[in-house]
Amino acid sequence: MRFGELAEVYAALEATSKRLEKRDIVAELLRRTPSELLDRIPLLVMGRVFPTYSGKKLEYGEKLFLKAASSVSGFTVESLERRIRDLGDIGLAVEACVLEKPQTSLLTFAGGGGERTLTVTEVHDALCRLAQKSGTDSQSHKAKVIIDLLSNATALEARFLTRLVLEQMRVGVGEGVMRDAIALAYEVEPAVIERAHALVNDYGRVAVAARDGGQEALDAIKLAPGTPLKCMLAQKVPTVEEGLTGAGGTAAFEYKYDGIRLQVHRDGDTITLFTRRLENVTRQFPEIVGAVRDAVRAERYIIEGELVAVDETGMPLPFQELSRRVRRKYDIERMARAIPVILNLFDVLLVGERTLVELPLRERRQELEGIVDESGRVLLSRTLVTADADAAREFYEEALSQGHEGAMIKNLDAPYQAGSRVGYMYKLKPTLETLDVVVVGAEWGEGRRASWFGSLVLAVRDGDGFALVGRMGTGLTDEQFAHITEELRPLMVQESGREVTFTPRIVVEVAYEELQQSPTYSSGYALRFPRLVRFREDLGPDDADDVDRLRRIYTIQKARG
Repeated sequence: MRFGELAEVYAALEATSKRLEKRDIVAELLRRTPSELLDRIPLLVMGRVFPTYSGKKLEYGEKLFLKAASSVSGFTVESLERRIRDLGDIGLAVEACVLEKPQTSLLTFAGGGGERTLTVTEVHDALCRLAQKSGTDSQSHKAKVIIDLLSNATALEARFLTRLVLEQMRVGVGEGVMRDAIALAYEVEPAVIERAHALVNDYGRVAVAARDGGQEALDAIKLAPGTPLKCMLAQKVPTVEEGLTGAGGTAAFEYKYDGIRLQVHRDGDTITLFTRRLENVTRQFPEIVGAVRDAVRAERYIIEGELVAVDETGMPLPFQELSRRVRRKYDIERMARAIPVILNLFDVLLVGERTLVELPLRERRQELEGIVDESGRVLLSRTLVTADADAAREFYEEALSQGHEGAMIKNLDAPYQAGSRVGYMYKLKPTLETLDVVVVGAEWGEGRRASWFGSLVLAVRDGDGFALVGRMGTGLTDEQFAHITEELRPLMVQESGREVTFTPRIVVEVAYEELQQSPTYSSGYALRFPRLVRFREDLGPDDADDVDRLRRIYTIQKARG
């Protein structure tokens, strides 16, 4: 398949905002995709090269790409940057320069000349090589790969090749559109596609199964260590009573730990750790790898728990401390000594060859307790099974007094529904007073929200300026995303890749689950899970809350906890 065919599909997708039209375009592409490419096409359409859990990344920066594009087009980097500012998109800028390039420019490259027709396989393999290159001379090798591709690309191909390399595709195809397109292409119910994808997190693999065997092949997809599944999600409840009612009257109450949800996969000697976002963090927590090897009496399993940072007394540390370890690539052993962690296990999804997700929670818990020997680093989650609201409330208060976030409330008869928020478990946490904050930046969305600003950068007043306090990317409706994008677009002052900065003018009221100390944000604090309450059209940036108020809230919060 020519890469130009895929570029034409990208262009058609970009030209429509209608979800059903996008679905139909992708479904038609899937039907005519050669068998040997079907495992790659779904991810490429979504603007990716690798599944999230693979840990592989292209990591090719915009400045390096512009140098390569400059070599190919004959235009200077500065000229390309002006085009980006004028057109608002690096892909369009590269396309325009390729269209206008001097006729002799391509003759300057070895292997250039644009005489070769790019294929999807060639582009995919080249991008895979980008991810494999590392070391002192890696940048020059990567540049050669990009130059070779661009020198043989048409203008349209250059537009989307640019976005693909920089992971800025923005054609509006997210997981929902891809799910429905595969279902339409191979006449399978979307729910069956979604279930299979939740187990393997790779739409390429799902598409191949749907084409080859339909629902029967999709139903045959099983869990396997090394491939993370999407976590089952919890709904929020405001009271113990509502949680008990939702869970069926008698429920398992567990401490809600302030940490990172972790899937532990073992297959023989290989142990792999995945976060809720399917990121591989095995390297960052070597002590947990050793601890679960000793504590869990099985050679093949998938278990789930919460990783928590603790102080020298065993009391939990704020999530921000743990996040420092997740980001750490070097000095792993030193950080492990400085920020010790423990793993609180609460579920088991596979043991040996037995998949357990269809079993009720009460049976999964028994299975878990049967294979775990608790140690200093590996514990079973603190649990109370009760139908008594007073006992549950006492357990909840106990969790808060021990420095934890609150309580999880789980239906004992429920299976494990990967990737779903289906009412099988709930979370109960204290709520804090809201804040009025200013939107000073954003990141362009993905999938069907690609034309809207997604993750909003929030700030509070700090003297005559503003200090950052977090990002907000969930909890808004489509209408709200569209509204705030319309309001913010005229305030854009700079765009770099997917990141945008604004003149501080728009104020929003946000709720949040916790205020944490943080070296990441200039205010010194971070809002954990901020969510929109309302737009404050009645307030200007000078009316927003300030850093002093953050300090007061943090002091009160600390006194309570």
